[in-house]
Amino acid sequence: MSSSAGPAVVVRPIDPTDERALRAWWEVGDAASRERAYDAWPAWDVARLSLPRARPDLDVTFLVAVDDDGRAVGAGRLTLFRSDHLYLAELEVYVVPEARRQGVGSAVLADLEARAVADGRTALFGTAYAPVGAESAGSLFCAARGYPVASHEETKLLDLRTAPASWAALDADVAAGLGDYTVVGFERHVPEEHVEAFCAMLSVFSSMVPTGDLELGRASWTPERLHETEQRTLESGHTWIGALGVAPGGTACAFSELDVPDADPRTASVGGTLVLPEHRGHRLGLAMKLHTHRRVLELYPGCEHVETGNAGVNAPMNAVNEAMGYRVVERALDVQKRVGATAS
Repeated sequence: MSSSAGPAVVVRPIDPTDERALRAWWEVGDAASRERAYDAWPAWDVARLSLPRARPDLDVTFLVAVDDDGRAVGAGRLTLFRSDHLYLAELEVYVVPEARRQGVGSAVLADLEARAVADGRTALFGTAYAPVGAESAGSLFCAARGYPVASHEETKLLDLRTAPASWAALDADVAAGLGDYTVVGFERHVPEEHVEAFCAMLSVFSSMVPTGDLELGRASWTPERLHETEQRTLESGHTWIGALGVAPGGTACAFSELDVPDADPRTASVGGTLVLPEHRGHRLGLAMKLHTHRRVLELYPGCEHVETGNAGVNAPMNAVNEAMGYRVVERALDVQKRVGATAS
């Protein structure tokens, strides 16, 4: 399927296993992301391994918008969830700065929306990034195209070159709160004795963290799905570093995880942190994060930053992040548009 926006641009899908085509897609996203507060776009050596890899739980479509000279000036990505959230579609639109306000983004978005609606999706969402206290090209584009903000988050960075100097004081806080709880670290694979409990936590994660008006509910994680994800992460050139909080009875009741791209380990990214409600108040969140961040430095001494994002209303996690040394660098605006039967 392809579509056009006037005579100047044509939108068409690409095969992500075609490295030349994927490089053109990546370059658009790289150019569009340079205005962000930090170097957030994955390096090419990271993207070329991870982006083409198929997933059984997702269908992903990559689009490029090409001008009359054959130059890629816009790009898009559509993610359709196949294991859960079957009503949702995630949309991403990128336009090189010099081609903005010429209909390129609108053409890419129209194509993505048409594909999502044709698949029966009724809620379309994406993320626009903007400076603190200001708007951006992305946030203004989303508002103009009927995508109101459904959840406000903050992107935060921690400087691993300076922050660890203050962590010794946090160890005493953890020791005073843990009691009979323990923290178990892991890399690449969840310890087999905790797989069932970990899958149960992943299944409720999206329904327990603050997501505003985003239509996110429970997911469905099985050991098979987890092991497939672990293997795919390895094959994509990423190292998964995690920690589990274990209750006195021996059952995992909390987790925190982050990801490091092996080809460019300058920045690690937090994937998620959760402490089940009945086990809160024991400093598990802080204990797990201290473990994973220190482990990153052990495995990747050159890692400079850790990136995370969480809602401003998530006071407990904000307090943990602030204590560790994270600082807010931008706003992450999760936007959502309802279509079809749910539109009102």
